[in-house]
Amino acid sequence: MKKFLPLLALPVLVLLATMIISSSQDSADQPALQDAALTQNPPAAPAKNSLAQFTSLWRNAGSTEAEKSDPFDMLWARVIAATDQGNTGDDAEDQLRILMQERPYYLKRIISLYEKEPSARVKEIIRNLLSGIRSPEVFALSRQLASSADREQRIAGLIMLRNLHIYPQEERLLISLSLNNEQEPAVILQALSALKPPAPAASDAPASSAAVDNIDAKSHHAIINLLQSLTHNTDPAVRSQSVLQLALWDKNESSLSYFSAALNDPAASVRQTAIFALAQSGSNADNVKQLLGGVISNENESAQIKASARQVLQALHTS
Repeated sequence: MKKFLPLLALPVLVLLATMIISSSQDSADQPALQDAALTQNPPAAPAKNSLAQFTSLWRNAGSTEAEKSDPFDMLWARVIAATDQGNTGDDAEDQLRILMQERPYYLKRIISLYEKEPSARVKEIIRNLLSGIRSPEVFALSRQLASSADREQRIAGLIMLRNLHIYPQEERLLISLSLNNEQEPAVILQALSALKPPAPAASDAPASSAAVDNIDAKSHHAIINLLQSLTHNTDPAVRSQSVLQLALWDKNESSLSYFSAALNDPAASVRQTAIFALAQSGSNADNVKQLLGGVISNENESAQIKASARQVLQALHTS
């Protein structure tokens, strides 16, 4: 039995040796595996400027890229802020006009804003912005306002038409209809101010451009008749403005009697206006001089009116 003990101890020694070798290999491989894992998946670096990034994301949450950099919103906010502070905000207004002219989408957007805006002050700001833009959309809005049942909107539309001059014939027809149907002196005055006679065609202008601001004889005569009737309006301011317009529209003798009547108007402002209107009319120079001489010799006329008549008469003699 004793002679078998060494034989039994040999397998035990082999087993122990195997376990020791395996344990040492595992401990040797573990750092290598850890190094490989670190190489494949390095630890994430700590985020930089995380607070600033979070603030930026929070501010822009829910907004598209277009909304973040929309120039219209920024310029419109500057215009409103300037008017709130009592400033004109001309720089922002000019930039906004340019933007709307270059990108019609923004022009339609501000017109839509006007139609929905309840504030009269903001509406006026929008009208001022649109007054410098000659476009079909602005003309359509002007026509809509000028035809409104509301007095203030009619005035606003006529003011826009006065500054527009994009479709002269259509604008003239719209203003003539307003003068025919209007009873309010304030609206009539705006219509008279917006009424423009056809511009004389330049000698070197293309025929097509001259036709754009043309008016037929019948329409021209109808406007002269309308202006002549307005010289008898009950409002002296309307009479004065009508006499001025008549001098621009009638370059013949057909309105001489209306100028003569205006020189004897009860209102001094109308008589004063008639003196300078008569000088601009197409009336015969001798007839004009005779009428002005009558003003100067009138004992009941004021010194100021006589001085104006002498001034115009002297200019006629030297011309």
